[in-house]
Amino acid sequence: MDNIEILKLKSKGYCCSQIMVQLVLDLADLENRELVNFARGLCMGSKLETGTCGILTAGLCILAMYAPQEPDLRASMQNDFKAFFTTAAPKGIQCRQIAGAHYPNLNPETCPALLAQAHEALMNILTEHEMDPADLDNE
Repeated sequence: MDNIEILKLKSKGYCCSQIMVQLVLDLADLENRELVNFARGLCMGSKLETGTCGILTAGLCILAMYAPQEPDLRASMQNDFKAFFTTAAPKGIQCRQIAGAHYPNLNPETCPALLAQAHEALMNILTEHEMDPADLDNE
């Protein structure tokens, strides 16, 4: 994932969690405006002072979409993603910790890079679990 797609979606007014969702929908060649709008609720740590980064929460939700009927598989993938994220965001998983002085806005230096890394991690986790990232119909 290159930062160009991320920047295009950011320029449309999407936040980090919405970008995560839209990237997956684009990969699956799907449109779901309601889901993208729904993801806005995760933006900027849900606008809570100690809220978890929307990249992490959106990633966890995305993984749940790929294994809706398999709780053990879903938990395994989500644990893998949480492990990735805590390593990739060494200052903490709260939006405020990641965005730093830019909060309640994205940090232009850290957030796009973290988003790209998170998207790549999601794709790797899915393929490691023998799932096709372009196939959201895994019921």
